[in-house]
Amino acid sequence: MQQFIDLAADDRADESARKILRRLFGALRSKVDGVVEDMDVEHLHDLRVANRRTRSALSQIKGVLPNAVLETHQPEFKWLGDVTGPCRDLDVFLIAIEDPLQRFAIDDVALRPLKDFLGALRRTEHDLVRAALQSNRFRLLVEGWDRFLESPSEGKIPRHASSPIIDVAGPQILKAYRRIRKRCSEDTVDPPPTLLHRLRIDGKKLRYLLEFFRELYPGATVPRFISELKQLQNILGDFNDTEVQLGLIQEFENHSVPSEVTRVATTNLTEAIANRQRQLRDEFSDRFELFASVESRKMYRMTFKR
Repeated sequence: MQQFIDLAADDRADESARKILRRLFGALRSKVDGVVEDMDVEHLHDLRVANRRTRSALSQIKGVLPNAVLETHQPEFKWLGDVTGPCRDLDVFLIAIEDPLQRFAIDDVALRPLKDFLGALRRTEHDLVRAALQSNRFRLLVEGWDRFLESPSEGKIPRHASSPIIDVAGPQILKAYRRIRKRCSEDTVDPPPTLLHRLRIDGKKLRYLLEFFRELYPGATVPRFISELKQLQNILGDFNDTEVQLGLIQEFENHSVPSEVTRVATTNLTEAIANRQRQLRDEFSDRFELFASVESRKMYRMTFKR
């Protein structure tokens, strides 16, 4: 879901933020029925992306929105992310082992008990998602957020609300870029999973900022930054998926007494996932080196420093 939002450099920052948030809110609401009815797993994916982008906008576009609004709504969007996450994780794993073209393809019959276990978990998690989206809590979230987006703010005006949006966007993009670069030590050959997880989240925040504000920076530079980040994020996202998948295999083994043929198949699957992790670590090292290079630092500064 790419965001091409019509912004001008001298637009007020608060109105620009509302414009971004309205677009995301429309995308989120459009997927609710599809998720409730379980029409397609991509509906849940798209709803989660819109929710994640909303949370990123609230946390990264600083000094623009009233604190009362942030204090009320940030926990609710986090709740929505938390309640929908496990179901999406199961969708990703089920797709990976059902698709014969995937790297983890193992004998279908031998893995049937694992697939049945994951399918049962997925049905349980989807019931929780459906209940959340039909709950009074979600209704109040939607109604309250809609009111805020459509009504003028009341009370104390945040310090950067009336600033030109470009004066807010540039420093936040630079800050997000530097956070990623500094978070990772010079030795990126064997980073721990916790660091890769944190970098994955930080990378999404930077990418969303670049996509929100790309229209403020005409030319090919920002699309290049976005493209580079997508490649880095794909590696980190795949690594995170493998961590979740290894945990789900362990959960299956803890709750089941598999046959010998299934035990061998899950062992082979675990080894395939571990091999994939090693490959992703190597890819991350090469990709991060480009992302944090001297040339990239200069380009970010030249593009976004005011």
